[in-house]
Order: sequence, then C-alpha cells, then structure tokens
Amino acid sequence: MFFRRLTPRERTLGAIGGVIVGGSVFKVAYFKYCRDILVDQAHRTHMDATENYREAKEFAKWSAKDREERRASLPPLTKEQEQQMRSYLRMMQEHHAFNPDSEKDS
Repeated sequence: MFFRRLTPRERTLGAIGGVIVGGSVFKVAYFKYCRDILVDQAHRTHMDATENYREAKEFAKWSAKDREERRASLPPLTKEQEQQMRSYLRMMQEHHAFNPDSEKDS
C-alpha cells in the first residue's frame, strides 16, 4: 500500500537505494567471511611453521651431538690425507670460481 502512494521517480530512487544498501551489506558480510578464512589459514600456517621449526631445532641438536660422537671415534688424519683434502678443496674452490652457476654441493 505504501509503494502505491509513491511516484515512479521515488520508486526508482528507492529501488536504487535498496540495491546500494543491499550491496553494501553483502560486501561487508563477504569481507568479514573472507577475513575470517584468511585469519584461520594464517593461524594454521603459523602453527605448522612453529612445529616444523621446533622439530628442526631438535634435529639440529641431535645431529650436532651425533657428528661430534662420530668424529671423536675417528682416527686423526695422516699428513698425506690432510694434503689430499687441501688439494681437493683448492680444486673445488677454483672450479666454483670459474663456474659460478655450478652446484656448490657436487
């Protein structure tokens, strides 16, 4: 009954205003929904990263201790072995100096 008393121009403006208000409400609700998803995902990612970091630290401690124990049980290098090691390291250093794109671990 109320809409029948309005002029066509007022009805048009009312419809446009309704679309704008409805669109704004939808946009705010959708933004909040997306924000909640992003916050939850960031929280899960942070928790996973924290757990992985803790495991990595634990492994690093164990690995250092293991290397130290293994190193202690090895006999010392002979003079010939030390010379061979220095020669090998020098050769690899020169190789990587002239081939910067080569793998450092090969």
